[in-house]
Amino acid sequence: MAVDMTSTDSMNETESAGFAQWFQALLRRLFGGGETGSAPQAETGATGDKGQADDNFVIAPGGYRIRVPQVSDLTHSVDEVLPDVREGLNLLPPLPMVVLELLKEIQNPSSTAASVAEIAANDPSLAASLLRTVNGAASGLSRKVTSVAEAVSYLGFGVVRSLVVQLRLEQVMPLRDAATAIETEDLWVHSLAVSYIADALAERLGDVDRGFVATLGLLHDIGRLAIVAQFPDRAATVRNVGASNDPNQSRLDRERRAFGADHAVLGATLGLRWKLPADLTQAIRWHHEPEKAFESHDPLSLRKAVCVIHLADQLAKYCFAYADDMEIQTPAQSVFDLLGLPASIPRLLDAKIRAAAGKAILLADETSKRPSTAVRPFLKLNSKQSAAAVIERLGASTDAPARISIGERGTTLLAEHENPCRFGHGIRPPAQEPPHLIAPASGEGIDWILKTSLAQWNAQGISSRQYAPMRTALRALLANLVDPKSASPATEIELAHQRADGRLAVAVRSPRLAFANRLPDGVGSDVGCRVLEIELANLLNLGWFEIETSADGAALLLRSR
Repeated sequence: MAVDMTSTDSMNETESAGFAQWFQALLRRLFGGGETGSAPQAETGATGDKGQADDNFVIAPGGYRIRVPQVSDLTHSVDEVLPDVREGLNLLPPLPMVVLELLKEIQNPSSTAASVAEIAANDPSLAASLLRTVNGAASGLSRKVTSVAEAVSYLGFGVVRSLVVQLRLEQVMPLRDAATAIETEDLWVHSLAVSYIADALAERLGDVDRGFVATLGLLHDIGRLAIVAQFPDRAATVRNVGASNDPNQSRLDRERRAFGADHAVLGATLGLRWKLPADLTQAIRWHHEPEKAFESHDPLSLRKAVCVIHLADQLAKYCFAYADDMEIQTPAQSVFDLLGLPASIPRLLDAKIRAAAGKAILLADETSKRPSTAVRPFLKLNSKQSAAAVIERLGASTDAPARISIGERGTTLLAEHENPCRFGHGIRPPAQEPPHLIAPASGEGIDWILKTSLAQWNAQGISSRQYAPMRTALRALLANLVDPKSASPATEIELAHQRADGRLAVAVRSPRLAFANRLPDGVGSDVGCRVLEIELANLLNLGWFEIETSADGAALLLRSR
């Protein structure tokens, strides 16, 4: 995406040119080559490649807007919050005291599971949520936990902190409709990912308060949550990139036009009203511009903490694109310098960062009150029209080696089973289902496939920790295959799975997966594979699976790493 680096009134042409050259050099250091404003090109190789190529592996899904900061962004001034917006924020109830008490206790070095549980047990809904989560499928416990203290001990302070904040934010920011609920859930998944990634970065650095950055990660976007809860109509306008006459206008700029201030300012306003600690509120205010958060004479650990959140924010977006209007900021070189980290987002996306993001996604999926929409945008197949737009953006990168293998192997696993179990309306499946399942492409059929697969994995002795990523991926993938035009569609979904060498493999076949049914006419499988990479970018960036597809795209094989 080209970026206009035209000078402003406060900057002459020489200064502007120098600024543009500086950002071009920064982009080359960050992403390797390319022009200013262009999306980073993935360093790719064959599926399963090891070593440096895998360390640098990043694919930006088609919805990303990689935006280079402009001169107009570099200002300390903040617009005045519009009066009706300030009034709307004042209508939000105060944050319950139990949140502040628990957060304080969790960050206390001398705290124990018993001391945290003592506070949590005084809140019946929170205690019930902790017990429900610890006894959920993802925990993999063989017995039921009934003690809050034991639940806290097993889940860990990180999960407890997440559930405390989530439950109480839902209480003070009630959801108005289904669309608001979905967007709030998407934001929460992102906040969880930022929190866990920030904790992983802080552990790597060693001199940053892990409890502080984990809490900050959960709360950094409370301004956006408030916008969605209190101003859903204006929030929808902000999401519409085309609503502005300037296609390069950032989301923060659109927020400032709609509310008089961006979500960072609104979040800090809430922080003050809720009497959050001053350093936490200050960090929320400047999480997009960490260099402004604290002065040079402030504690180094605080300055580093805001930089950690800023990096974690961008890494979380790479790992999990939760919205079509995604924008990834290019971190300033000073952020990397202060933290002593390599100036490259791809190089930071190592196994621990991916594991942290994956943990957040699985927790959100497990605790969602709306399982059909949990991690909703995790995987999104394109229609013919949207696929054409993706292909246009791909440009020359279509010739790059693919991370997804193409061939006939995607159908091998399906062909191994000669007696598939057929499931139809009014037909009860047999007690002992073979591992090859066929169901209509309907909500009922998908529910049956998921429940039956889950039962079979348990029967095979596969732990919930092993199959949780597969369950989340299948839930997102199969939802794309539902035919909304027919209550009893003729289109069927076939699913087969096996376990070999301790790895779980699942193959899915459906005509609705085929390139010919989704991509524009005349597009070959090589380009189709590149489009599929964008559609599966969240899975690829998390590194959960090796992925293969048949030549026609109709069969897809996921094999756990």
